Amino acid sequence: MPLHPPEFIPQRRPLLERLAHWRSHHDPGAIDTTRALHLALCFTLVIFIGYATARGFGLDASMYTTFPLMAGAGALTMISFTPAASRAAEAQSMLRVFSLCASFLAVLVLVGPGDGETNALIQKLLLIPLSACALFLRSWGMPGQRLGMALTVIATVGTVLRPGHEEAAWLLAAYCQGAFIAAVVRLAPWRPSAVAAYVRTTHDMEEAVAAYLRAMSEAVREGQPFSEEDAQPLEALRGRVWAALANANAEAPEALEEFEALRAKLYRLRVAVELLASCIPQTPPTSARDPADWRRPFASAVDYLARRLEAMNIRDVQGQERFMRATGRLRACAFSSTLPAEARFALLRALTAFERLLHLVDAIADTENKPFPIRRLHHGQGPNTWPARIPMFVENAQGRSVLSNPMKVAVQGLVATGLTTFLDVLIGLDHAYWATMTVIFVLGNSLGETYMRVRYRTLGTIIGVLLGMGVFLTLGEHMMFIACACMAAQVIALITQKDRYDVSSAAVGFSVVLGLHLISGLGTDGMLARIYETAIGAVTALVVSFLVLPVYLTDQLKPQLHDILKRCHNVLATWWPHIGPTKSISPLAQTVQEFGERLPNLGAEHIFGHSAGDAANLISTLDVVLTYLALLEDTANRLEHTQVNEQVLPVVEAARSRTLTAFELAYAAAGNRGLAEMEDANAAAAAPALDAAISTALSLADDPEVQGTLPLVADYLAYSDSLLRPLRELRASMQDQSPWWREHAIASDRPPHG
Repeated sequence: MPLHPPEFIPQRRPLLERLAHWRSHHDPGAIDTTRALHLALCFTLVIFIGYATARGFGLDASMYTTFPLMAGAGALTMISFTPAASRAAEAQSMLRVFSLCASFLAVLVLVGPGDGETNALIQKLLLIPLSACALFLRSWGMPGQRLGMALTVIATVGTVLRPGHEEAAWLLAAYCQGAFIAAVVRLAPWRPSAVAAYVRTTHDMEEAVAAYLRAMSEAVREGQPFSEEDAQPLEALRGRVWAALANANAEAPEALEEFEALRAKLYRLRVAVELLASCIPQTPPTSARDPADWRRPFASAVDYLARRLEAMNIRDVQGQERFMRATGRLRACAFSSTLPAEARFALLRALTAFERLLHLVDAIADTENKPFPIRRLHHGQGPNTWPARIPMFVENAQGRSVLSNPMKVAVQGLVATGLTTFLDVLIGLDHAYWATMTVIFVLGNSLGETYMRVRYRTLGTIIGVLLGMGVFLTLGEHMMFIACACMAAQVIALITQKDRYDVSSAAVGFSVVLGLHLISGLGTDGMLARIYETAIGAVTALVVSFLVLPVYLTDQLKPQLHDILKRCHNVLATWWPHIGPTKSISPLAQTVQEFGERLPNLGAEHIFGHSAGDAANLISTLDVVLTYLALLEDTANRLEHTQVNEQVLPVVEAARSRTLTAFELAYAAAGNRGLAEMEDANAAAAAPALDAAISTALSLADDPEVQGTLPLVADYLAYSDSLLRPLRELRASMQDQSPWWREHAIASDRPPHG
C-alpha cells in the first residue's frame, strides 16, 4: 500500500517545461535567447563563407579550418560581449570591441609567432601585460570588463593558432569578415522588442495580483485564514520584472524615467496588497444581518480591485459605486462599538489600504491607456553612455592615497598570468593559454567573487569536458553532429552566462574541446589537459587574489550602507509637510537589489577569515526600510492633497522629525559615535512632545474634520514608527566594529562593540 494517495504525490514537471519556465523568468521576451540564436546563425554563415573565402583565395589547406575559426571568434566577441540594447548602443559597443581586437591582431601580424620559437616566446610574454590591460579596462565598469574579456578570447585564439606573418594577416581579414557578418545579423530589424517584453511582464504581474486578490476575497467570505504562501507568485514575478526592466532600459534609455515610474507603481501595488492581507480582522464569522458584518463589504471591495486589474481599459462606473458603498460600510463597521478594538483598528488600516490600492490601480491604468513609452530624446540622454573611469588612486579612511580596486585586480592579473607563463616556460604545459585565459575569466572584482567564479568555472569545466569526451568517443566520425553540438553549447553558454555561470562554463568547456577536435584533431589527452590546466589557472588566480592586494567586498559593505541610508534621509526630507520639489524612493530599490545580489560573494569571504557577519539579515533589514519608506511616501503624497486639520499637523511633523533623526543616527553612527549619542539624547527628549501631540489628535477624533484624515494620519504614524526598529538594527551594525551578528546587534541591553 503506498504511503500517500496518488493525488497527494507531488508531480514533477517535465524537464523541457521547467527549462522553459526558467528561461521565461530569467530572459523575459527571449532577448538573450535571440542573441544566442543570432550567434548560432553567424557561426553557420562564417563556416561556409570562411571556407569559401579560403578556397577562393587559394590559401594553404590548413587555413580551410583556421580562417573560419577566426571568423567565428570575431562573431563570438561581437555578440557575446555586446549586451542587448538599442541598435545604436550595440553598434557603438561592437565598434569598440572590433577596434580593440583588430588592433591586437595587427600586432600579431608584426610578431608572427609561427615564424620561430623566439616569436612564440615573445607572444607568450606579451600575454602578461595584455592580461593586465584587459583587467585594467574594468576601471570603466562592466562595459570595460566585457572589452577585456573579448580581448582575452582573441588573444587566446591567436596563441592557439601561432600564425606566421602572412597567416596572421589572413586571420585579421577573417576576423573582420566574422565581425561584419555578426554586425549585419545582430543589427537587422527582425528581433523581439525589450520594451514590449517589459509591458507583457507588467501585465503578468497585474494578473498575478488580481489572482491574489481573488483568493483573498474567497478566504474572507468563507471566514478562512488567508495564508502568506499565496503571495509567493508575486515574489517570484518580482525578479522577472527587474530583468525585463533592465532590458527595456538598455533598448530605450531615453524612456528610463517612464519605465522606472511604472515599475515603482507595480512594486507599491505588490506591497499594498500584501499589507491589505495583514489588515484582515481576526474575528469569528457573523450573520449577514449583523451590523458588525464587515466580511461582505471587505470581499466586495477586493473583488472590484481584482476586476480593475483584469480589465485596465474598462471603466466600470457601477462597480466603482459599489466599491465606494462597500468602503463606506467598512468605515461604519470601523466606528462600531460592537467590534473589538483590534478589529476596528485593522479596519481603519484596511480603509487606507483600499484607498491606496484604488489610487495605484487608477494610476497604472492611466499609464497603460496612453502611448507608452513616450520617448524623450530631446532630453539629451544618449543611447549608450560610457561610464566614468575609476581613478587609479583613491583615498582610504586614513586619508592616504592607495590603489583603487580595479587597479588592484589588474596587478593581481599581472602576477597571476606571470606565474602561469613561468610554469609554461619551466615545465612546458601542453595548452598553457588555457591557464592564462582562466585567470582573466575567474578574477573577480573582489576575493569573494573570485572564489565563486573559481568554484563554478572548475566544476563546469570538468562536467563540460567529460561530456565532450563522451560525445567524441561516441560520434568521433560524425563531424556534422559534433559541429552542431558545439554551436548548441555556445547558445546555451550565452543564455546562462548571467545567472548560471556553472552551466555556462560547462557549455564553454564542452564546445572548446569538441571545437579543437574538429580543427586540430585534439584527442582525449588534450581534453584532459583542459581540466588540469584550467584548474592550474583557477587556483593561481585564487591564491594571488588572496595574497596580493586582496579586495574584500565586506570592507565596502558599511560605506555603501552609509551611503544608502544617507540618500534615504535626503529623500525623506523632501516629502510633505516639507514645501518644495519632492524626490522618490523608488530608484534606491535598484541599488538595494544589486546590494543583495552580492550576498554569495560576501558569504564566500568568510572562508578567508573576513566575515561580513549576518549580511543576509542586514540586506533584508535594508529592504524592509525601503518598503516602509515607499508606504510612507504614498501616505505623505495623499496627505499633501488633503485638508489636514491644523491641530493634527503637529503630530505628522513630530513623527517625520523623529524618523529623520533615526536616519541621522543610523548613518552618523559609522563615522562619529559621539555625535550619534548626542542626537540619541535629543531624540529621547523629543519623544514626550510627540506623545503629547498624538494625545491631542486622538482627543479630536469625534471632530468630523479630523475623522476624514485620521486613518491616513494613523497610517503615517504606523509606518514612521515601524521604521524605527530596523533603523536601530542598522545603526547597531554601523557602530559595531566586529562582524555584524543579528543577535548581538539588536540586543537592547547590550551596546555594540566599540
